[in-house]
Amino acid sequence: MARLNRRRFLASGIAVAGGGALGALGLGGTAGAAPDTAPDATAGHPVRLDGQEITGGWTFTAADATTAPGSRLSSGQQIAGLKPAIVPGTPLTSMIANGEYPDPLYGHIVTDTIPDTLKDTGYWYRVTFPVPRLIAGQRFWLRFDGVNYLGTIWLNGAEVGTIEGAFKRGVFDVTDIVAKAGGTAHLAVLVGKLDHTDPPSLPSYTSGVTRGGRNGGKTGITLENGPTFFCTSGWDWLPTIPDRDLGIWQPVTWSTTGPVRLSDVRVDPTLSADLRSADVTIDLALDSAYREARTVVLKGSLDGRDFRRTVTVPAGSSSITLTSKDLAALKLDRPKLWWPNGYGDPHRYRLTLGVESGGQVSDERTVDFGVRRIEYTQPIQSPSGAPADCLALTVNNQPILVMGGNWGLDEALKRIPRERLRDQVRLHRDANLNLIRNWNGQSSTEDFFEACDEFGILVWQDFFCSTEGPPPENTARDLANIRDCIVRFRNHPSILLWCGGNEGPPPQPLIDGLDALVAELDPKRAVLTSSAGDTGANPIGGYTSGGPYHWVEPSDHFSRNDGTKWPPFHNEVGSYSIPTLEFLRKMLPESSWEHPDDFWADRDVNGNGGNGGGAGYLALTAQRYGTVANLPDFARKSQLMNYECIRAIYEAHAANMLGAAPGKPYPRTGVIMWMTNPAQPSFVWQMYSHDLEAHSAYYAVQHACRRVNVILDRESLDVVVANHTRAAVHGTATATLFDLTGKAFANASWPVGAGASGRTVLGSLAAQLGTTPGDVAFVRLSLKDTKGTELVRSFSWVENPAHAAGFASLDTVPAATVSVTADARRGHDGLDLTAKVSNTGHAVALMLHLQVYDTRTGERVLPATFSDNYLNLTGGESATVRVQLTADQSRRHPNLGVRLDGWKLDQRASRLRGQGVAVTFNQAALDTHPAQITFGR
Repeated sequence: MARLNRRRFLASGIAVAGGGALGALGLGGTAGAAPDTAPDATAGHPVRLDGQEITGGWTFTAADATTAPGSRLSSGQQIAGLKPAIVPGTPLTSMIANGEYPDPLYGHIVTDTIPDTLKDTGYWYRVTFPVPRLIAGQRFWLRFDGVNYLGTIWLNGAEVGTIEGAFKRGVFDVTDIVAKAGGTAHLAVLVGKLDHTDPPSLPSYTSGVTRGGRNGGKTGITLENGPTFFCTSGWDWLPTIPDRDLGIWQPVTWSTTGPVRLSDVRVDPTLSADLRSADVTIDLALDSAYREARTVVLKGSLDGRDFRRTVTVPAGSSSITLTSKDLAALKLDRPKLWWPNGYGDPHRYRLTLGVESGGQVSDERTVDFGVRRIEYTQPIQSPSGAPADCLALTVNNQPILVMGGNWGLDEALKRIPRERLRDQVRLHRDANLNLIRNWNGQSSTEDFFEACDEFGILVWQDFFCSTEGPPPENTARDLANIRDCIVRFRNHPSILLWCGGNEGPPPQPLIDGLDALVAELDPKRAVLTSSAGDTGANPIGGYTSGGPYHWVEPSDHFSRNDGTKWPPFHNEVGSYSIPTLEFLRKMLPESSWEHPDDFWADRDVNGNGGNGGGAGYLALTAQRYGTVANLPDFARKSQLMNYECIRAIYEAHAANMLGAAPGKPYPRTGVIMWMTNPAQPSFVWQMYSHDLEAHSAYYAVQHACRRVNVILDRESLDVVVANHTRAAVHGTATATLFDLTGKAFANASWPVGAGASGRTVLGSLAAQLGTTPGDVAFVRLSLKDTKGTELVRSFSWVENPAHAAGFASLDTVPAATVSVTADARRGHDGLDLTAKVSNTGHAVALMLHLQVYDTRTGERVLPATFSDNYLNLTGGESATVRVQLTADQSRRHPNLGVRLDGWKLDQRASRLRGQGVAVTFNQAALDTHPAQITFGR
């Protein structure tokens, strides 16, 4: 028999209440018979029913003195004044759906459009749903995956429990109530407002700072609430959200079990050092409604191998541990490993486990998990001269350079269906990133972690403290939310580490509490005090946050990360990131297109005040690329600004990765860009826009983070091969330099023998660039293997080092002549679109940009991310790019087109043609030379 621990298994931290005398401990009575009566297996009625989400039929209203009490709202009585509600959702998303307000993020200033008083009340939610007629021994469970901020639950006239904190589940045994329900349940939920709030932070373009220059509101007191979406008080990347994202923001489900319930299943694989075997440990938490100990059978399956174990379960809560010593099926030989993106397949195993009582399945769980081995540190000499254990990842014995992105919030109004979240994470995979930092835990959902598991994206998981305001006033509530997050999500292989908060240490009781929780619940994972530093018993060092957060020249990033400066890991570095013309026009009212104003400020154009705010950034753009003539010209020039700065953020780290070199004692071990995912339509800190359109910043990230790359160090002008892979790279690298007319004027080549997991300096282009005929040179780098196959190509525009004068002279380049041939093939799974883009002339074709659109409406089809975009082709070069649309997209858009824009194109001499798809020029985006300058006038 497996070892049993007879104790109150409270580690799950889930709020549990019930309809029977033991309900407060999750030991509610069973329907129709005494708890020690087994279900009647011969009745043909399964006692276990999978979770059923309660989606339709919800209504809501503000909670005030005139609102009916919970006893009436959770009954079949007619209640006047309730309106349709979206669940999961927030009060504001329901109001928008009901037509009370427009979407405030598009064409509006949020705080001018919707009253901030929405935050000043709680909200009642109500729904009626059918329930089964319970049989003997059957238990009925009601589960809430997330309520912000406080929840009081009523069912059929009775209060059944409460939930405190946005990130804590509530699971309620309501068997006694449902047994008497007659097939119909009436549910009412009172969502409590925040205890502490500030007035809204207002946008001001002329101020040069975002929302008063202070994150978290005027005083930051919203942070005192603890586990909530405190960023909705107003941040430099998010307007004040009027309802502060209150509401039932995660699914509500019901399910049934027999007398014995699996309240938690933890799967803990241990991978051997040689990666040849893994031992899987399963920790089970059970609760039994029987009044005395009972013998039950645990039955499961792992990797096609079935197993069973007979155990005796005591009454109440207990735990049991199963190991490979108990069950041979829990030993995996030559396991398939879960790898971070770009290093291998993120394989997941599926464990199914059930508990049988009285001949029937009483409860069952399915858990997907990954097998991987993580080492968190390596010794690097610190500035003091002593070695420090620095954050430097090795996964499955493979050194990993972290190339990540910060998420401040998944979506401003918590409109996060599973499909959207999956697309957001998929974009990170396709951009060659390998990590997302879940800033302050604001995006913590099962859907998020499942997507990260699927796409091989590691997660740096923050919790709920930040330096912009006072600490949580209720430490116990904060720790209860942290406990539940750890228990709920710890089976996900994507989770890299737990972190106490943002940019500074939480209060000591929270630090101690978090350290104790991780030691108890998830001891194999690292835990950090904060994103700015670690003060634990065995601290991990060598990392910091702190920017820069504004646009800087590429050489600045290379200088900061040349291996001579401490520390090696940076978890917040960002820049302006301007979306496409089409999205600019969508997110701003037409009256503001040519005239930056407070509408621009509400979309974050002032950033954090870097570059002198929005006006300073616009002036910098004009200084670097020439006077901005109109909005299309601003969008065009901004794509180049995006590309050169954001690519440098990642390439600077890759060019100095992992191994120390003479005179460079601090190799780079990781960088996390601030940010990659925008919570709202924005001008800053993103690699795609709010509607999931990838602009040039996205392709800058994708190109910079290739696992084998050839890089021009923009500070030293060295050519570097960065090899992230486990295999050495051999071949030849070439550099060709072109003048503004597209004529080659210099070249160089080097043999390449780049070792695994490191970088190799090939040589310098300083001398060649010194012969640049004009202000600007185009530099094309190519790396080919020993068979002549091109592994990677890189393209840059570089100032003449003899007289750096910006890139205004790019407007003098000859117009490029191009050919685009597109082919669309529809199938059962959707539509595959391929486009071959060629430069048929001599002039350089710069930043060729393709969009998929609906030819009937002119609207973009999204998400539709090409395998490559913003192409740079010299004379005679070509590239083939692909994009796949879903079957639903193909059905909704039967008339598809591809449109092209770029820096400067000869439309008359170019050739566009398509098979099954129209191919056109994007005339609006190419209209960059108006008769009179209109931008900012």
